Amino acid sequence: MEVKMKIAIDGPAGSGKSSLAKEIAKRLGVLYVDTGAMYRAITLKLLKEDESSYEEILKNTKISFDGDKIFLDGRDVSKEIRENEISNKTSEMSKKKIIRDYLVKMQREIASDKDVVMEGRDIGSVVLKDAEYKFFLTADVETRAMRRYKQINDGKVSFEEILDDLKIRDYNDSHRANSPLIQTEDAILIDSTDLNAEETIEKIISYIKR
Repeated sequence: MEVKMKIAIDGPAGSGKSSLAKEIAKRLGVLYVDTGAMYRAITLKLLKEDESSYEEILKNTKISFDGDKIFLDGRDVSKEIRENEISNKTSEMSKKKIIRDYLVKMQREIASDKDVVMEGRDIGSVVLKDAEYKFFLTADVETRAMRRYKQINDGKVSFEEILDDLKIRDYNDSHRANSPLIQTEDAILIDSTDLNAEETIEKIISYIKR
């Protein structure tokens, strides 16, 4: 049986994991798996449900990807999952063990028969412990806040608010009980503080031998 290539990219909020992982997957011609979108999709589905019914609902839930689109039970929810209400609730939902266990199992199944680039907070440490290539992508918190501030650029939120939010998220991600954000010993540290997106992509790809 042909062994599939697994590339795990972890890192804190605002480190640019999603856009970089998507571009790396495109250049390598492999599947990009946005685990954050999967947590958002589950949040969308469970938002109005009672916690006692989660297990039964999750058993009958299907998530799939087609290019840049994510499908929840066959329905394209790519736009819906980016709405503010979902963004605000996803962090809270992702702490729940029942949800993490369900999605980790699904993420492993996706990677079992495909070459993948998967990014998140616990890919190298939990989801794909056996990944051939593990990267921990980071940048100092001020740099991450400035990049996000420029990206949003709507005048409604200040740089200081974004900075404070990232500091809180960094603390929560690295101190949570289930699958905290850590750099595993076998992960290559990529600090993009002084690198642009193209330089960061090239640096990561240089480690991947096809």
